[in-house]
Amino acid sequence: MQREYLGDERNKVIVCDDFLSDPLRLIEYATRIRFSASPMLRQRKGYPGVRGPMPIEIVEPMVNNLKRIIKTEFDVPDNFHLDRPQSSLCMMTVPEEELGPHQTIPHFDTSKNQFFAALLFLCGEEHGGTGFYKHKSTGYESISSDRSDSYLDKCFEELNGKEVKKRYFSESDDYYTKIGFFPAQLNRLLIYRGCLLHSANIKSPVSLTADAGAGRLTANIFLSFS
Repeated sequence: MQREYLGDERNKVIVCDDFLSDPLRLIEYATRIRFSASPMLRQRKGYPGVRGPMPIEIVEPMVNNLKRIIKTEFDVPDNFHLDRPQSSLCMMTVPEEELGPHQTIPHFDTSKNQFFAALLFLCGEEHGGTGFYKHKSTGYESISSDRSDSYLDKCFEELNGKEVKKRYFSESDDYYTKIGFFPAQLNRLLIYRGCLLHSANIKSPVSLTADAGAGRLTANIFLSFS
């Protein structure tokens, strides 16, 4: 397990390689299940792809392990309890020319401080990875509840005032600076607070497919403590 501290805010990202004892079992399972479009996809918002359920016999031990790691590494108070976790298998499928404006910039999952994302790559480095960013005009690298309104106001202003490039966000531009990158690697797990600005980095259209054996397959688990 590695600990990386990003940017000026020194936000922690945990990297665990070889996380599952048998990741191919989960990939094979993904090739047999039915995926469905993520919520709000028709409005060109939210996750730009499809999702499917994870098997309970794999999710439960993963969640127990993640809970232990998160409570230790992120100093979650002892009196905070884990809410019901969310989990899914995910594949990005939307061509770049069909992206909505909010799908072309870094995003944050929530402004809640005790909300964590665990992203398990079930694909190789040909599928890019995950990048983390600083918003230049505000200086924010994470969007807490007290920053949310000011960030979103500025973000909307910038989107409305520029020509939106139809592409998955990757490298720095006039509005965001890249402060960290973790390449995809089979069975590599990333753990980070959901309030960090981040984006999937896509190298090529080969990643945009609903074929679980060939696309950018990930297992995504969200854990919230309260």
